[in-house]
Amino acid sequence: MFSVPLPRTGAATEPGATEASVPTVLVTSRPPRHRVDYVDELVGDDSEGRAPTGAVLEFRTDPFRAHGVDVIHLTDIATVIGGPRTRDRERTRRAKRFTKMLRRRGIALVRTVRETEADRSRSRAEAIVDAAATTVTSLDAVTAADGRATVLIGHSHLRNRFLGFPREEAVAGRVLITAVNTLHPSSRPAVTVFGVADLPGWTLRLAGKVPIDLEDSYARTLADLTDTVSLRDELLSDAECVSEISQAEIVLITAPTNHRSQSVLMLALSLDRPVLVEDSPQTRALADEVGPSWVRRHAGPLTAQTLENELAALRADPPTGRPRLDARDPNLISEQYFAVYRAAAAAR
Repeated sequence: MFSVPLPRTGAATEPGATEASVPTVLVTSRPPRHRVDYVDELVGDDSEGRAPTGAVLEFRTDPFRAHGVDVIHLTDIATVIGGPRTRDRERTRRAKRFTKMLRRRGIALVRTVRETEADRSRSRAEAIVDAAATTVTSLDAVTAADGRATVLIGHSHLRNRFLGFPREEAVAGRVLITAVNTLHPSSRPAVTVFGVADLPGWTLRLAGKVPIDLEDSYARTLADLTDTVSLRDELLSDAECVSEISQAEIVLITAPTNHRSQSVLMLALSLDRPVLVEDSPQTRALADEVGPSWVRRHAGPLTAQTLENELAALRADPPTGRPRLDARDPNLISEQYFAVYRAAAAAR
């Protein structure tokens, strides 16, 4: 299990650490808790007392209230500039106010680009914030709004997180689509694809809350697929998510650039279950990293033919052993963030 550190703990245990060498970092997020989330990537795994201690983390959702910190880690730019319903003029005003505050207080900025930003043009407000950032990080190889390449820090594995959680035997022929909260909209077309594919002996399991605006659509489709598709329409606890994944023969990832989907992907591999995902440079690199047959890829959008082919290929060439995940040890990933924080603080 991961320990959940209280704010401002750990720095004093760093050998040779001094007040100046251990930056205080305000992370614009709620603190780590029992449910898996992005902030768990930052704190690492302290179950054996080995989590990185080269920075002091505070968690607060309002970055404008930052006092006495060396670095702000902006995990979601909407925290500063507002969401999509905020007018562009107001977003720009907030961005300027935020960057002025950073300069006045001598605070360095680390900013994480989210997957939703990668597929659209960036606004002036986003470019202003990126220009003020010492470092821009991402989970995928994307560019920041000001044209800089981001620092790529991958998703950690989750093997140690769920030690001792009850697991189930895999159900032969079960394809799973799941979510740590609400099912992604891309899950809905995948249900249709499964329904028209010729897949005797295979079933589809959906586990996660159906989006309110898609409830009628799901109901109509599932009414015609009662023999091959089942739905668990609820928000899952981590334990329930572990149970659902462990019962799958393969996990279908329909939105691979979505951070929550990446958590599901990494959880599946951590539980020794193969995944099926759209081919991309990132998923090819992951496939090479973890070993043969664990990350199975389909070219372009999922179709009935590609689904049939990939599931037949899985049966013909199932993975063996366990995925190679050593490079994604939680403390290695956490230390990459801590190194970014220390460099940002030093560059002020």
